[in-house]
This record gives sequence, C-alpha cells and structure tokens, in this order.
Amino acid sequence: MPKTKKNNEENAMGSGQLDGGLQIKGRLWVEYEGQTYLSWGRVTLLERIGEHGSVSAAAKSMKMSFSHAWHLIEDMNTLAPEPLVEKQTGGRHGGGAWLTDAGKLAVKNFWQLVDKFQNWIKHEQF
Repeated sequence: MPKTKKNNEENAMGSGQLDGGLQIKGRLWVEYEGQTYLSWGRVTLLERIGEHGSVSAAAKSMKMSFSHAWHLIEDMNTLAPEPLVEKQTGGRHGGGAWLTDAGKLAVKNFWQLVDKFQNWIKHEQF
C-alpha cells in the first residue's frame, strides 16, 4: 500500500530532468465529462474532512470559505458513482461530516494515481 500523503501541494506534483537541463513538471487531476472530479485541493479537502469531522473546520484549515468547500463537495458527490461525503446538519448534538467508504477509496486511488504519474514523469526521456 502506498504511503499516505500529508496535505502538501508538492505531493501532487511530478517532476523529472530531461537532457540539456530541461525539466518536465506536471500535476494530476481527474475529470469526468470535462468537469474536475478529483485534484490535489479536492482530495486534501476530503482528507481534512476525515481528520476534523467537519466541513467548516476542514475549510478553515485550508483557508477556504465554507461555501466554496461545500460547492466542491457537491461537485464531487454529483460526479461520483456514490457520495464521497455525508453530513449531518447541526442541532442539539451538533452537525458533522464524514467520508463514506467511497470517499476513502477515492482518496486512496487518487494518491495511487499520483504515485504512478510521478514515477512516469521521473523516468520520462525526451
């Protein structure tokens, strides 16, 4: 199993050296029908929801507005075969959010793709 990524933008970057001092760099994201489904920022948001149990706390930890975080979550949930995040609204016991099994799998699969992408870029010859 690949190592767990730690919410660092550089973790989603791939880079390698080419002949003549050239470098190849890239970042991976996953689209569905032309719409961004998963990317470094979206997966980091999912990870932080898993850590904090709250969209508000996850958004705050990323210096992101709550409404923007919810927009990203709604986009991912719509594009995914099944929801990645579920929520419970506030009330006597407070609200919260958590990753579904599909959400946990999406995070794991994304980082596996990033590892493969980084390995490809690292070894690409020009």
